[in-house]
Amino acid sequence: MIALLLCAPLFDQISKTSTIQQSDRLFSYGEDPARDRQALELLEQASRSENGQYQILWRLARANYYVAEETAKAQKLSYYERGTTAAQQAVALEPRAAEGHFWLGANYGGVAELKGMFNALRLIGKIRAEMETVVRLNPGYEEARAYLALGELDRQLPRLIGGSTARAVSYCEQGLKLAPRNLELKLSLARAYLEVGRREEARRQLQEIGSATVNPLRAGSERGVKEEASQLLGKM
Repeated sequence: MIALLLCAPLFDQISKTSTIQQSDRLFSYGEDPARDRQALELLEQASRSENGQYQILWRLARANYYVAEETAKAQKLSYYERGTTAAQQAVALEPRAAEGHFWLGANYGGVAELKGMFNALRLIGKIRAEMETVVRLNPGYEEARAYLALGELDRQLPRLIGGSTARAVSYCEQGLKLAPRNLELKLSLARAYLEVGRREEARRQLQEIGSATVNPLRAGSERGVKEEASQLLGKM
């Protein structure tokens, strides 16, 4: 009996590691919605039985975000809100780790898109704060997508409420130094360049997107980016 009690923490650790590995194998960044839902279910079960482990919680926030992206509009908000809760718990456990902050900002962004202009404005400061924290803690996390989020915030927001196209350009340029093949960053930078009148630099980014090889791990999203870039280039 004593031996079994002593081994219990080891069994718990093995179980947690197995759950994480299994969920990571399933998770597809939106390439296979069925697998992403399986990963989410696995992580939800683990979060109930393993008492708020950080590595489970930030993955749970990530899975909720992608399942929300893949689901019908009527169900999106509940997934983003669950993702927000999981990310908040992750941040409370490990405030100096980037993952929780990033997925908290991402889920806030999802909620903001659904709740209309007034409520979105209330969340903008929170989104910005989380992504700025990621930039401080681990700027290259998720191929420097915190820079992408900050750049798009500044590009899309009117100047009167804190937007800045010049700052958007700076964020995207900084992100591309860390993740030079991030096609979403290139597209965002091209749009920002166009808005500040730097047409040839925008054209160069769009052409680079067109000639880039698609990453098979993000094939669906990158094909979408290449199509958008082609359309934008055709209008120039």
